[in-house]
Order: sequence, then structure tokens, then C-alpha cells
Amino acid sequence: MTVDPNHSSRGADAKKSIPGFAIANGPDWTDIADRSNFATRALILEMCVRLSLRVPGNIIEFGVATGDSTRVIRRTLKRYGRRWFIPFGRKRLFACDSWEGLPEAWENVDVGGLACEPPRIPGVRFVKGYFQDTLTEQLRREVGHVAFAHFDADLYSSTKVALEWIAPLLTTGSLLLFDQFIGGDMDEFRAFDEWRKSHGIQCLRLAEFDREPAGEGKDLDRRLLFQVVANEKLSARNPRDGLPWVIGYYLGRLGLHEVQSRLAHRY
Repeated sequence: MTVDPNHSSRGADAKKSIPGFAIANGPDWTDIADRSNFATRALILEMCVRLSLRVPGNIIEFGVATGDSTRVIRRTLKRYGRRWFIPFGRKRLFACDSWEGLPEAWENVDVGGLACEPPRIPGVRFVKGYFQDTLTEQLRREVGHVAFAHFDADLYSSTKVALEWIAPLLTTGSLLLFDQFIGGDMDEFRAFDEWRKSHGIQCLRLAEFDREPAGEGKDLDRRLLFQVVANEKLSARNPRDGLPWVIGYYLGRLGLHEVQSRLAHRY
């Protein structure tokens, strides 16, 4: 996952030179906006939260704004994290943002753009301030392992700071979702690629989703989901020697196949 050295590391040419990533197709957004049916961010976040229930650790967001994504994550945790036989359903949610607006211009957004009031959402630990000031060792100890991190900080610099801070907290199965992976000057891609190489972190690309333009632009963007692969092993989803499988087996024998299916696909 590298940028072709024959191309600039920024701009449209760089976006065409990334092997392994299908680049969002070319039409201007204004031409296809009313004819597209992309997966919404809410659907993608719900999937990520459900996947994280198999992974030890908490959930953290870098870039929160008005809290729409935070509400989706909290709602999904409440719905699925409290079911029986969920291995790591009890998770805390941390949400980091300055709410002061962007410290640098990005795409068509000026310095100070996107500023807003912090949301008020019960059960969420909000961390207010610029990342270089708030992502401390003390916060690392409070967060502990990270099962799912959502990156929506827009800028290369902010994303790189968040990635460097989070590196010691990742384990096998940790999920990393980037909200605008090829937006701006390839900001999130460049931060991720440099970070991955410098730390020697192995990641699986689980999914990629075309999306509407970010930063008030006209070019389609893309969300990417990665999973960290480290030395630890993940617990089996439904081991045959586990209680859920045994219960499911007898539910099937009794003809209660709908309940059996729900138990087998509980997360």
C-alpha cells in the first residue's frame, strides 16, 4: 500500500496511483447526487461497532463536531452490547475534538471552519481541545485498549497526531475507520500510510465505501475500514464447546430456528 514514486504524493494524480484501492469514480458530484445510494455513515458505523464487540477495549472518535456519529455509536452499543453472550459488549465511548474549528484550511473550508458547540450526550466522555494538547499519557491510561477508532479529523496533521497517540493501545482486531480517506491532499491516506510503515503495523483492509464529497468539494471521497493484525488471537465467534452454540443446537432441535439464528448472529 504505497504511492507510486513516479507520481506526486498529492492531488488527483496520486489518487490514481494507489495500488489496492479502487478510486471513487469520476463524475462530478453535482451530476450524480440525486442518482446515488451510497451506504450512509450511520450504517457503516453500526457495522463497525458490532464488529468491535468481539474485540477487547473501548471506542474512541477523533473529530466529533455536532455529535451525529457519536450518537450512532452510543445507540448501537446500547442495542447490541448488552445482549447475552457478547464477549466484549461493555465499552466506554470517548469523543475528542476542539470544537474551535479547523486550525488549517482544508479543501474548501477556511481556517476556523466547522466550529460548533460541543454536543451533550449522556454516557460519553468528551475530550475538548486540540489533539496535541489533549491526547496525553493520562488519557491513554484511561482509555486502555481500543477496539474501534473513528477518524474524522480531516487534516493530515491532526490524523497523524491521533494515530501516533493510539498506536500503543491497539491489539489484534482493533478497527480503524477513516471518514475521508482520499479527501483534501490525500490527508488521511498519507497519515495512515506513513504511520503504518514507521510502526510496522499490519492491517487488513476490511471494506471501502464510496461517499459524497467531503470538505464542501465536488469530487467523490471514500471511507476505508482497516483491522489491526497483531500477535494476539481473537476469540471464536461461536465455538462448538461454548454455551451459546449448545443452546443454539437444542433450539434448532426444537424447531426454533429463528431464535437459533438470532443467537448465532448476535454480533
